[in-house]
Amino acid sequence: MDRQEYAGCWYCDNILDHPEQVGLLHLGFPRCFVLIPSSSEFYFSSFESFLKVAKVNWLDPSDKGTKKEQEEVLELLWNFSVEQESKEEELYGG
Repeated sequence: MDRQEYAGCWYCDNILDHPEQVGLLHLGFPRCFVLIPSSSEFYFSSFESFLKVAKVNWLDPSDKGTKKEQEEVLELLWNFSVEQESKEEELYGG
């Protein structure tokens, strides 16, 4: 079976109550929810600017991994969001 690189990653939005916000969820270790308060800033951001605007919430505060593991998860979520956007454009036009 092929390894699924983004199996624990989810793109979240609530366009009814929070139309400007985007969330990224990581359900692997360490688990976290990343809130992006302004989707317009997020869509055209670099990884470095993503890190500046992202509000990271570790879902298991007592076991949130090492600094390196946290950085790897944030990079994984960034890469996931880039590929997610690309796939959405491919499927739905953009």
